[in-house]
Amino acid sequence: MDIVQMGYFISIVECRCNLSLAAKKIHISQSALSQFITQFEANEGVQLFHRKNGRLDGLTEAGELVFRFATEILAKHEEMEIMIQRESAKQQGTIRMGVPSLILRVYFSNILPDFLLAHPDIDIQISEGGGIELLQKFLIDDLNFALLIEPTKLDSEKYEQHIIQMDEYVAFMDKDHPLAQKIDLEWKDIRPYPIATFNKSFTTYHMIMEKMKKERMKLNLAYLSSSWDYLIEATHGNEIISILPRPVEELIDKDRFTVVRFRDYIPFNIWLCRPYKSKYGEVESFAYEEFLKLYYSPVVD
Repeated sequence: MDIVQMGYFISIVECRCNLSLAAKKIHISQSALSQFITQFEANEGVQLFHRKNGRLDGLTEAGELVFRFATEILAKHEEMEIMIQRESAKQQGTIRMGVPSLILRVYFSNILPDFLLAHPDIDIQISEGGGIELLQKFLIDDLNFALLIEPTKLDSEKYEQHIIQMDEYVAFMDKDHPLAQKIDLEWKDIRPYPIATFNKSFTTYHMIMEKMKKERMKLNLAYLSSSWDYLIEATHGNEIISILPRPVEELIDKDRFTVVRFRDYIPFNIWLCRPYKSKYGEVESFAYEEFLKLYYSPVVD
């Protein structure tokens, strides 16, 4: 039974032995599917299905075993195909890079187009999303490297990490908000007000919750969203406070909104990360070093 036939067999089982339905699902004739089962059983001397009134009626014990192996083999085959595509992309000069949407907008809006124009043979494929989502992709080797928000939670013995930007989380609010004139905020100052921030797929949410745990505070969460501009607009004309990374300040209408820092702020630090390997591809090494040069300046004694 080859890979294609395993797919046929699995489709029959998943369609509860309905050959007509299975044939439509995998786009072959019902007679061809029936012939495949008959020939396989005859050639191998093993019965895969029980029969009732000339129709397939469930798997035999041997059929159950074959189904288990076929499912595992097909899954491994698909995994291998994905691996081949990834390796092919690497060798053809494709780099998969995970970048949180906000960081892409603020820090990479000019740098990335300039890099691509200077190096037309390198294909940078950007994967956007929240920090938690990107971390998961990075850990399963779905990305060559990623920009991750501190704490990265990566094993320092397995991953190379360089901090490229240091910033903080701040409070965004309407310009007429009762706290708008404060120089610095204490966390207790925001307790009476409804709070908005990024949703749970973002590192921001988890950093804020961890801070609240340390402060022994409970926030009145009014809105969670993946959209920074929505979270800013949600504060207009009311007392909602949106807690977001400070770089959002560069994108807001300062005639309508105010930004206030926290005295004991939560760090918003960005790390450029990649897994340690015994050998990197030429394109992968070049791209990583070039991005690192743009931001990272080692301390000189």
